[in-house]
Amino acid sequence: MKKKILITGGFGFIGSNLASYFLSEGYRVIVIDDLSVGVRSNLKKHKNLIFIKKRIQDILSIKINQKIDVCIHLAAKAEILINKEKENKYFDDNIVGLQSVLKFCAQKKIEKFIFASSASVYGDTKNLKVKENFKLKPLHYYAYSKFIGEKMVENYSKINGFKFFILRFFNVYGPNSNAVVARFLAQYLQKKKITIYGNGKQSRDFINIKDIYGAVKKIINMKIQSNIFNLGSSKSLKIERLKDLISLNADFIKLDKRFDDIEVSIANIKKAKKILKWEPKVDFKKGLQEMNQKDYHRLSKLKLGTINQQKKLISRFNKKK
Repeated sequence: MKKKILITGGFGFIGSNLASYFLSEGYRVIVIDDLSVGVRSNLKKHKNLIFIKKRIQDILSIKINQKIDVCIHLAAKAEILINKEKENKYFDDNIVGLQSVLKFCAQKKIEKFIFASSASVYGDTKNLKVKENFKLKPLHYYAYSKFIGEKMVENYSKINGFKFFILRFFNVYGPNSNAVVARFLAQYLQKKKITIYGNGKQSRDFINIKDIYGAVKKIINMKIQSNIFNLGSSKSLKIERLKDLISLNADFIKLDKRFDDIEVSIANIKKAKKILKWEPKVDFKKGLQEMNQKDYHRLSKLKLGTINQQKKLISRFNKKK
């Protein structure tokens, strides 16, 4: 019998894609989401899908009688440019919320806890392909909340006897995303200037959401010990090159760089290859084309901040330095 999977934040970008994939594979899925960030239309109704609208901080009040085999914890605030007024709310979701989910999973005696972390926990690694044992140097609130979250997951798993898997996602892209690839595509499709923060020489490791499916499925089904894995392509692409891949003729503007923006992000994925027998398969150019085709309608109407709004936000953010 297929396992039952609990996904927190299941209407967000990664969550909705994972839920759709596992439902298509015959798994039973429970999604918990308060829809504060996630979008209801991201996930279609399905006979094997149970949706519970609830804040993760209130998850302990939920009565679920069925056995849950695996929890994939994705619910979190993920903005980088935030105002000081948002700090308490940010940590309430990413730290207090995580604690509640861990308590719930301990009560339900889950077998495996999969935590969505981020490559941002590494900080600026100076052109190195980062390994999982590198010293972590988070530079902003989101990265720091993931850093704390990793330690919480490790400790709770040891105390409560379930296996944990920390996945350090690099730049995941695909349908329903609102990150840099989606923003550039949306700006191009809406005939607006593509906004590049800094000089565009910064490079990122882009991984397609389809490649994430395979890694998570292996973790769910393989008999392996608790571990931490980088999930990236192990290739790095400059932001200015990303713009060119969308359109060589696209109009663009370069804005101020965030003071904490790293220059290079690239994953060493040898551990995932060795233990999970996994490696990414989707070519970035093909993945970009597919995303444009599948997500065209949403991206064409995606709400975008004006250039002046972006300038003001970056200016306020950089004053924190």
